[in-house]
Amino acid sequence: MNQTMKVVTLTLLTLGLVFGGGAFALFSMLLPDKFDQDRWNNHPEERVDMVDNLLEEVTLKGKTKLEITTLLGKQNPKAYFKEPTNLVYYLGDERGIFSIHR
Repeated sequence: MNQTMKVVTLTLLTLGLVFGGGAFALFSMLLPDKFDQDRWNNHPEERVDMVDNLLEEVTLKGKTKLEITTLLGKQNPKAYFKEPTNLVYYLGDERGIFSIHR
């Protein structure tokens, strides 16, 4: 193999690794994490990453407040929209680059 072919091959391999790694990192960040009860209760700032999977995998409608608090733990006592008929949980910071709450 001549020198030019070696350089082209090495360049293409490097670009493939860089773009492949970047695509993997991007998809890893965008895919929701699996709901984990222990992580939900001990790391409330990470709930935003699990909430989509929770809503897809767990049927909350029809459950009693006791069943839900057994699954999700105590609710946020300082919730904005707290009413006697609902449960409110802090999910963590908003997703995305721009926040509407500044």
